[in-house]
Amino acid sequence: MVSFLAGLRFIIYSSLLKNSSKGEEGELLLSSGKTPVLLYTPSQKEKGLIISLCGFSMSGYEDTRIAVLNNAFAKLGYRVITPKIPTIDALLIHPTGIDEMKEVILHIEADELLNPHKFRPAVFAPSFSAGIASLAIADMPEKNVSSLCLIGGFCDFEKTIQFALTNEKNEDDYGMHILMKNFLKYEVGNNTRLDELVQTALEDNGLKRQVPLLPALLAQTNEETRDLYNKLRYDTGFRSEIIMRAWTKIPDFVIWKNRLDLSKHANKIKCPVCIIHGKEDNVIPSSESVLLHSLIKDNTRTHLEVSNLLDHGDLKVGFKIFSEIAHLAKAFHYFMKYIDKK
Repeated sequence: MVSFLAGLRFIIYSSLLKNSSKGEEGELLLSSGKTPVLLYTPSQKEKGLIISLCGFSMSGYEDTRIAVLNNAFAKLGYRVITPKIPTIDALLIHPTGIDEMKEVILHIEADELLNPHKFRPAVFAPSFSAGIASLAIADMPEKNVSSLCLIGGFCDFEKTIQFALTNEKNEDDYGMHILMKNFLKYEVGNNTRLDELVQTALEDNGLKRQVPLLPALLAQTNEETRDLYNKLRYDTGFRSEIIMRAWTKIPDFVIWKNRLDLSKHANKIKCPVCIIHGKEDNVIPSSESVLLHSLIKDNTRTHLEVSNLLDHGDLKVGFKIFSEIAHLAKAFHYFMKYIDKK
């Protein structure tokens, strides 16, 4: 019962009793210089340390949705740190993000100010960051991470791209524009105005602008570029063909594909893993988490929860919550159960 209540309290604090206040600003020293972090400290004795990562958000590591989760963990007694990962913050898909993630985790663990109790950190990661964090942890010594929680992450990166480009059930085009931002240049070359259209569409969506800026920008754009953008945005087959072709034209493509394919590296993850995915996720399909679970379940302790209560990582509160909330609460408990407690 205690284990269920811990997970239930987390759900309540992160959905019904939200606290979106930003953590204390700090810095982490890396080999490349300093990177900002946000620190959330509990009022009671600290139970452990969680490195909580943001997804591909226009607000980056200051994303309010992550702040809500961090405050919920802090309410339960955990010290929580959200670092700025440069590639993630810039919405860039690149294998260097794996190296950045690995260095950040190792440096937080060793930092006497950020981790004064010398906890082995746990890692909480949503969406694209979940896959990158998993790849980083797969490349780290077994004892550096105590527990891992993945929310709506990918496993086979190439199949995830294809799904995002062709899924017409997804009315939110944010993920599609991220792929356009990252890969179009490898197929269509440098087109400053096309890049500007894609970036503006991302900002209109990600910043929830009341008055979108894209329509005015489109009106000022030459007909050829405007037609190309509209075809990319509204023609599923054309968009998929262009971006998948661009994906294969990336310099060092073979290296990229190998490094970003979690299905090839998942067996190296040894810490306990809690995998949570929304059953109706229209951005990254839940089949990706099912695949990941099948690849690691024989190598480490793991828990898989495919939930009707989530879409792409966000909790959907409604009447059906009462029939499934126990399963989701147990999943969050599973993650917290293995967090290093000294």
